[in-house]
Amino acid sequence: MEVVIDRRSLQRAMLLCIIFGLALADGVLHDDWSAPADSSWLATNSSNEITVNGTEGLDQDDPYKFSEWPEWKKNLDSVATISMAVTTLSLMLGMGAATNWGEVLGHASWPPVGILIGMAGQFIILPACGAALAWAFKLTPYEAMGVLMVSSCPGGSLSNFFAYWVDGDLALSIMMTTVSSVLAYVGMPFNLWLYSKIWMDADENSLIVIPYWTILQTLFFIAVPVAIGMIIRRCHQKLAGVITNFTGILGWLGVIFINIVWFTLYWPVFANATPLIYACAFILPILGFSFAYAFALLACRTHQVCRTIGIETGSQNMAVALSVILLSYKDPKIKSSMIIFPTLYYITLMAEMFIGILLYLSWKKHNIREEEDYLPVTQETVFCTSQLSPNKPNASAPCISCESKR
Repeated sequence: MEVVIDRRSLQRAMLLCIIFGLALADGVLHDDWSAPADSSWLATNSSNEITVNGTEGLDQDDPYKFSEWPEWKKNLDSVATISMAVTTLSLMLGMGAATNWGEVLGHASWPPVGILIGMAGQFIILPACGAALAWAFKLTPYEAMGVLMVSSCPGGSLSNFFAYWVDGDLALSIMMTTVSSVLAYVGMPFNLWLYSKIWMDADENSLIVIPYWTILQTLFFIAVPVAIGMIIRRCHQKLAGVITNFTGILGWLGVIFINIVWFTLYWPVFANATPLIYACAFILPILGFSFAYAFALLACRTHQVCRTIGIETGSQNMAVALSVILLSYKDPKIKSSMIIFPTLYYITLMAEMFIGILLYLSWKKHNIREEEDYLPVTQETVFCTSQLSPNKPNASAPCISCESKR
């Protein structure tokens, strides 16, 4: 059945996508229960002196002096916030334009081995790694909770951007991001309940609020532009290619601009962070990627799928983590302790992705040999199973050890 959509309808759909995305971004980033465009949420009516990460003399009313920002800094921060919304929206539109419906449905067919492995990494491996790092580095209870908030979150759109540039399985990446956003309704509160008992008593643990509405907004923020991009690809492949290339360049420019602006504006947060927090923020994405990649490799996935699963596991949705913190705690001292890790994690993650993409492109340039496409295997084992047809490039691969058992 051929689907025909005229150009005017396509333009209207793209316009609605932009309006919808900006509205969601405004709700996610500016409401008082979500990640703010600035840090005015730190202000209270008290003027006592407090200690944050070993730095004394910070005013409890505004620990990082954000209320004293000149007007140009506030405007620049607003520009960065809008840029992040537009960048995310355009990236997801471009990712959808680079993906076929058949590829997505192929990963959804039973058994969805790649998705199952990815969700195990997202909600089992990474939370355990986060809790282990916080315990090993002997972080303070609220710093440790910041680590746990991030490691328990669903995947974010950055993973799709990274997967695209390292030749990952983009359809699988989008499916995993969407499924993890749905499973976060159960997985996130369970992991917070399970691991927070290490640092929090029952009364404090009961204060944690899961931002279900924010998670739902994130899900739609991902799904709508991706779906529109897929429709564009189905109707006009040449236009889809142009959109993918344009949004890829726009994504790079947006990520670099946002990093520079936020690092400049929020440097007091970085200056007050301890070396252990930096180490934890640096190690957690790498640890999540490595464990998930190894697990997927043992499950006989191709290197392309292993990369995708590893990237999705190591990339978390920071907006959801910030929403949990802002919804659950009102004390500025607690917030300033917990907010440091999500901020460092986000900047560190983007830096590691940037370096990873450059290393991969360099390796690819000197290694022209492409990864072989593998035929699916029969359902003799649980993990080495695929219902994809042999002519699909994303079919799962039997590993040597599994092949020897047959």
